[in-house]
Amino acid sequence: MKASEIVSKLKEVLLSSTEEVENQEAVQLEENTEEVQEEVQLQESLDEEVSEEAPVEEAEMSYATKEELAEVKAMVESIMGKLDANEESVQDVPEELSSQEVSEEPLVHSPEDVTEKNPLNLYAQKRELTTFDRVLSRIIK
Repeated sequence: MKASEIVSKLKEVLLSSTEEVENQEAVQLEENTEEVQEEVQLQESLDEEVSEEAPVEEAEMSYATKEELAEVKAMVESIMGKLDANEESVQDVPEELSSQEVSEEPLVHSPEDVTEKNPLNLYAQKRELTTFDRVLSRIIK
């Protein structure tokens, strides 16, 4: 996979996730407002019954805020900028190599004139000739 393909996939994932997170934040906000309204109504009813005030529990947000999403988006854009810069530098390398001057002296192949040969070992040259040896020597001549 090329770096540009990876970056494009990251863009798609992050952009779709930010849209989903924004939708989820809207739903969570609606739910939180309903919960707060219910708590307020309960609080008012308790205040009427008892003169003491009960502490109100605050709902914790488990989703990222818009500021945090903006930070993440800025980080992703900076990383993508670095990746794009790296791709450009990688594409520039062949141009740099092609711009180098080639030496004017051509390469010359110089094989060795004499190659080493294994010595020929002739065994049993002074032995008595057999009938088979005599027959073969007459066929060869």
